[in-house]
Amino acid sequence: MKTHVMRLVVLPVFCLLTLAGGCVYDDLTSEMVVTEKICVTLDEYRESGTLGSAVVCDQIADRVYKLLDKHNSKVKDIKSIGVISGTYRAARPSQADHDWTITSEVTIKRQDNPAGPVTDGPETFVNLTSQSLRAAQGGPIYADLNSDGVGLIARALGDLLLGEDPRLIVTMEGGTIDPEPTPADPLSFSWRVCVTFQVVIEKHLNK
Repeated sequence: MKTHVMRLVVLPVFCLLTLAGGCVYDDLTSEMVVTEKICVTLDEYRESGTLGSAVVCDQIADRVYKLLDKHNSKVKDIKSIGVISGTYRAARPSQADHDWTITSEVTIKRQDNPAGPVTDGPETFVNLTSQSLRAAQGGPIYADLNSDGVGLIARALGDLLLGEDPRLIVTMEGGTIDPEPTPADPLSFSWRVCVTFQVVIEKHLNK
């Protein structure tokens, strides 16, 4: 989902007197505020133990560049970029005659080179405490984001503006499952995690 708004024209606006006594606007600018949502899906299947699925998110740079192209802008036109919200929901849970409750955490780490080292993280992005899978179906649930995970994404976005291509790994870590799965009663579900970020683009109206 994408949304955008145009803010009121902002300064600096310079009025230069011409020989004819007129007024020339030298640098008339405005700010376009655009939001973009990126989602990943973690697939879980457990017959025992705890959660531990992971998924790669390597589409951030591509999505930002496409967003800029759509608005005829360049990376240098970005005034700010950052996370504004996160959501999650469960899909396709096990067809059991009971609910499942999970306590876990969603973490993020950065590993730009799949064969290289982790360069940032892991950091906790969302804590899940006694989360009912049935309650998490349907519409997305807005998450209380952990500042450590948000900070990692912010650093990755900052490096993106410097020309890097950040690659993040999202993991559902450990925790507990109630009731505990068994081979006769396995737990199977998909966990959809979405992050909405906001981009403020400076537009030069007289160019």
